[in-house]
Order: sequence, then C-alpha cells, then structure tokens
Amino acid sequence: MTNRSKSIVTLKDVASAIKMSLATVSYALRHDPKIAKATRARIQAVAQQMGYRPNPRVAGLMAHIRGARGRAQSERIAFVWVNTSRRTATENAYLRLLFNGAQAGAERFGFALEEFWTADPGMTDHRLQKIIFSRGITGILLSPVLNRETSLALDWDWDRFAAVAIGNVTWTPELHHAGHYHFLAMHTTLRELAKLGCTRPAAIVDPVFNSRAKQAWTAAFLAHHPEPAHARHLLYLPSPGRPKELAPWLQRCGADAVIVSAAALLSAPGVRAVCSQQRLQIATLHWTANLPASVAGIDQCTERLGAQAVELLIAQLQQNERGPPAHPGMMLFPGRWVAASRPAR
Repeated sequence: MTNRSKSIVTLKDVASAIKMSLATVSYALRHDPKIAKATRARIQAVAQQMGYRPNPRVAGLMAHIRGARGRAQSERIAFVWVNTSRRTATENAYLRLLFNGAQAGAERFGFALEEFWTADPGMTDHRLQKIIFSRGITGILLSPVLNRETSLALDWDWDRFAAVAIGNVTWTPELHHAGHYHFLAMHTTLRELAKLGCTRPAAIVDPVFNSRAKQAWTAAFLAHHPEPAHARHLLYLPSPGRPKELAPWLQRCGADAVIVSAAALLSAPGVRAVCSQQRLQIATLHWTANLPASVAGIDQCTERLGAQAVELLIAQLQQNERGPPAHPGMMLFPGRWVAASRPAR
C-alpha cells in the first residue's frame, strides 16, 4: 500500500516540479484561459511526463461546486446566431423551436441564454468576441445556418471559450457538434414505407444539405433500399436553379413512393401533380406540423436538439474545458416517425 501511494503523482508534485503555484497548475490543467497558452502547454506536458492523473471523485466534486456557484449567479451562455438576421431568427419556425429548446434546457440547469448576431450592421468577429468575453461569458452555442454554406469560421481566440455547434456544418477550427441523426432518419423512412407496402421508393435529396450531413442521407438510401440494384437510379440530387427537371424524372423512374429531404422540394413545378397521378406515398426527412395530412416523415424534434446541445456545452463548462477539442465529438440525436393521417390520392 505504501509503495502504491508513493507512485501516485499529485497536483502538488507537479507544481513543485515546475516551480509554480498550486493554483496556476490547477488552472492550467483545466485549460483555463487565465493562464497563458504557452504556460498551459508547458504545465500540461510536464504533468503528462510525470504521469499525473486527476482524481475522478475530486474532479466530480469540484465540478459540482463550480456548477452550483455558476447557477447561483445565473451564469449566462451565449447563443450566437451565425449569418442569420434578427428578423430571420425571430420569424423562422425551425430556428425558434431550436432556440426555445435550448433556452428551456439552459433554464433547467440554472443558466440563462443571451442572444448575439454575427450579421448585425457593423459587427465584426473581433468586436463580437470582445463583447461576449467582457460580459464574463465563456460558453458558446453556435446556431445552424439556413443558407447554403457548408463550412464556417469565426476569427476568435477559441481558447477562451467552450463551444458547441448545432448542426453539421464544418467549422474551422472544428468544434463539438450536436446534430440530427440523418442516416437513421433515412433508414427509418425506408423501413416505415416498406411497412406500407412500398417496394420501390425514390428519393429527391438536396445535395448541399446532404453534403453538410456528410452524405448520410444518400448513404442510408443506397445501403438500405429494398431494391439495391436499382437504388442509384431512384436517387436524384437536383441541380440548383433547375426545378423543372424534378417532375419529369419522378414520372420516368417508376417509383411507388417519394422521399424528399425537405417539403419545399414538393413545390417544384409538376411534382405534386405526378405524386397525385401515380398515387405516390410522400415522406419528408424534415416533417413539420403544417404539412398536408397525406405527407409522412421524420420530425427532427428540434426543441429536444436545442436542449441536448446545451447539455453538451454545460458538461464542458463544469469540467472547465476550453478551446478547440483535440478530438471533436459529434452527438447525433434521432427524430421520430410521423405517419400520414390520410392516404395519398
């Protein structure tokens, strides 16, 4: 027992070896931006060489204490609307559901959300970072974007913040993500259509949003289609600005159902008419309550996604993790299938 206790390297041992205070070493090993980046790196390297390992029970207790202190002071989290106007953030139903879910999730843990906009007139990356940090905010939620960008960046000193990006857009530097489980959504849709007797479903998938989702929709369609040999011929990725091509393709492909990545694709000229003429079952991978009763699909459970993104961020805050993660994680959350309440005509 004595030999084992001597082999355990403590925080005090690290501080003594590097000739720095216990507090400095503690902050550095928790990635706290109060300590200069170079100093943090040096302390972390020495601790690793010495074989230092934090005591998980003590770490958990300290996280609880820090979390309780933060809640008592109503610690704030920045919800940053990325390339989104104030009007869009207010009026878009999907974005409001997402924000409401995040807000409810934050309040459940005793935190408050404060909104910021990168697209405000005169706003720059440097100015926005300064505003947020000067308010004592170190937790950042980054909104999804509605435009067709597939990669994003903010010129910030990310070592000051813990951050979670909502959605699948690639960030530089790459951060932790909370997003919808697109692969499972397509797989579930194919499975549910099969229960309805559909053996030859087609899919019309927006190529930009499919790319954001790391090709998950198309991968699931090709992997789980009931007729694997014909799956590629039943998959259509429309070119931007050429909506008139959708209806003729759908008419020719001989499908008995059609899956669309978003209901807006059904508004392309002639698509609804083809669906009606051929009595196609319609399913969308982004179902909302305002769609016709004949449309089935995946409810992405947007409010729950917002709340889960907050939980992922709070876990970082309570562990005092800051800066771009060495191994960015992507937490994917499933939606739920919503059956059509009346058959296609």
